[in-house]
Amino acid sequence: MLATEAFKVVGGLPEAKFQVTPVVDFCPVLPGEQPGITVAPPPMLDRVLLGGGGPIGTGIAVILDLLRVSGELTVVDREVFEEPNVTCYSIGTLANAAELLPKVRLIAARLRRIEVIPFHGTIQDSIKAVDAGTLPWPRTVLGGLDSIDARHELQRLHADLTLDGSTGGPVGTTVALHEALPTGPCLRCYYKADHTGKSAEQRLHELTGLPLARIARGQQPLTDQDLDGLDDQHQQLVQQFLGRPVCGLINSVELGGGTDDAFRPSAAFVAQQAACLVVGAWIARSTGLITGPVRRTEYDTRFGPGPTR
Repeated sequence: MLATEAFKVVGGLPEAKFQVTPVVDFCPVLPGEQPGITVAPPPMLDRVLLGGGGPIGTGIAVILDLLRVSGELTVVDREVFEEPNVTCYSIGTLANAAELLPKVRLIAARLRRIEVIPFHGTIQDSIKAVDAGTLPWPRTVLGGLDSIDARHELQRLHADLTLDGSTGGPVGTTVALHEALPTGPCLRCYYKADHTGKSAEQRLHELTGLPLARIARGQQPLTDQDLDGLDDQHQQLVQQFLGRPVCGLINSVELGGGTDDAFRPSAAFVAQQAACLVVGAWIARSTGLITGPVRRTEYDTRFGPGPTR
């Protein structure tokens, strides 16, 4: 939040587009209440799954590490860490990006006190692994995903409690927490599916010319063979991504082309505030500080949270 306050000044935002927060008095564990000083150690992670190793997911990892949390955590993400991620993720270096390290491995390396079960695959893949008994069935899910479809898949884990963190808004500065239950409201209630637009696979097919059948094999890196059959324009575009898995291309800055539809990740200090809301809710629920109905918290980081927001 202090980084946000600094950004408001050095970023040159118009006066009407932000509000200075002179005193930080917001508690992510008990939003809306006066923060206090907690001396009790944080709870242990018990059958907890982290879905998504992006800006919010790496923020959650850093917070758990700083709180010296212990226990067991399953981390699920299908992508590798790449150079554009360095500036908006809470962990990871250019050296990690050069290695194309799976994001789940990056998080596992950071969480030294936690027994991490890294799962490099989709949420749907993890559901199959849970059904097969090779992954533990989580009781609590911490979500840091960036698509509606992935959130809907996350809900299919049928955990006792899902805590979903998100960023968004017109300029990507809004953060939110949605607490979801399998009996409702669930993530399918919060995030309605849009069946009018094209799927990510279809958009990627139109951008690159790659066949949909090849795009479906998203974990396999692109090779020279994938250039066969493409026209010259698509060959030039796809050639720069050789060696990278297909599944990461749809969020690639290079493919965005600088248009309004391009992927625009939130700044790290925005995603970190969403991560704080998720971890705060996990502490509140797992320690019994909050036992009532599910909550929803949302605010624009340009204006900051308040006791009534």
